[in-house]
Amino acid sequence: MSNLGLLTLPNEILLIIFSHFEDPYPLYPLSTTCRRLHFLALPIYGVRTGVLKLSDSMTESYNIMVGPEETTALAALQTSLFLDTVDNLNCTFSNPHSQIRDLGRFYRLCSILTSIDSTNLRFRPPSFDDYHGPIQEIYYFDSIIHALNMVLEKSCTTLTVGAVPSDKPGSRRRARAARGAPSGGVLTSSISLSTAALRQRKLSEFGIHSDILVSPHCRAWTVEVLNSFPITSLSIDAYSVPTDVWDNVLTQTEIPTLSDLSIADCRVAPARMHAFLSRHPSVTTLHFGMVFVPSLQERLPPDHLPRLRVLSAPAAQVAYLLQALEHTAALRTVRVHSHMTRLDLIFTDTSLRSVESRLAPVALSLVLPVPANLPHLAVDLDLEFGDETALKYVSTLEFVFEDVNVAFFKLSDYLSITKWFAPFPGLKTVALVGFNDSYNIALVLEAIGLRANVEVLGVNGFKYDLMSSGQLDR
Repeated sequence: MSNLGLLTLPNEILLIIFSHFEDPYPLYPLSTTCRRLHFLALPIYGVRTGVLKLSDSMTESYNIMVGPEETTALAALQTSLFLDTVDNLNCTFSNPHSQIRDLGRFYRLCSILTSIDSTNLRFRPPSFDDYHGPIQEIYYFDSIIHALNMVLEKSCTTLTVGAVPSDKPGSRRRARAARGAPSGGVLTSSISLSTAALRQRKLSEFGIHSDILVSPHCRAWTVEVLNSFPITSLSIDAYSVPTDVWDNVLTQTEIPTLSDLSIADCRVAPARMHAFLSRHPSVTTLHFGMVFVPSLQERLPPDHLPRLRVLSAPAAQVAYLLQALEHTAALRTVRVHSHMTRLDLIFTDTSLRSVESRLAPVALSLVLPVPANLPHLAVDLDLEFGDETALKYVSTLEFVFEDVNVAFFKLSDYLSITKWFAPFPGLKTVALVGFNDSYNIALVLEAIGLRANVEVLGVNGFKYDLMSSGQLDR
């Protein structure tokens, strides 16, 4: 049927016809023919391709999720006449041959929106053969900064820039992008933080999970964002960035509003990190994903972090910080990251014994990742720590599932789960994070409930009272 013929049909019939298209992609060119077909066809195109979803909030806003194989959908979304506010905008740019074009479409999509609440962008790191000369490389990074400026101009409150894992393990990564010494001189971008973005100043949560943001092309922009916005939460996870680069960034950065600092994995000199912490006494939540225990000459001054309430780190890092700090009266929660092996538990216990007196008054949690490839062989700890163990203060065991497809019975079999709780006499709560909700929760309750001293089971934020078999609030 021709477009003219379609226009003779009522909207109700057109919606039924469009919803039965086996291939949703013809709906996009159809939506460009006139306003009426646009408002009928493009929303169905967005939903059927999976890139558009009505938000759960009370307002008529949307969530946009563009995966690595779906960036062609940006061409359609940039023409939208109905998109206004977006709660969550997620986009992955993984094709090096179309990233510049895709970034242009992404920029135009953001330009038609009134507001964006949260943005999560992921980029595939470029390799040596992705660009033909420095001019195109600069254009690529300039396109990224233009897109990020537009996001911030739309009152974005949460921004995370991450990386797509490389699909070419043997290829040489453009490490020079982070190190800052390409042949022919340092290539830097001429694009700075936009005036319109500075006027909004709504960004409060910033995640630097890619070396792109601290490359020579984008580093000045990133530092300006850090120093210009009322950021309360900063997350850093970019191990491939050299130490001198992070030292440079942290030295130039001061965020008076910062309260939540998470450094999952990065290489930074202890002296630079301590200087950074000294300029941010308002930090109340601190997470380290790595261990750095400096020399005695570089130890953290004892008067740092006076307002720290939540500390999360591997056992050795927790021990170092609690030994170094004197003013920890505000500390309420300590989360120790370990692994589900005998050796790791012994090491955790040994590390924490040196600060046992500091652990007694706080809520102590042990965080254990559950790998996707969990072995079938059961682990029976068969350990007797005795009364002197620091693990007696553990009140919460938190299992973090790396894959929702890991069934609970597999974890239970692997751990011999009720016996595995024995080293933790103070255990009151067991939490399952990233757990498959479709699994029979009754079996989980039964297995955990066999351990008499466990009172609460948490499953992805929901809490179950094992004493009364009821469900508590989130």
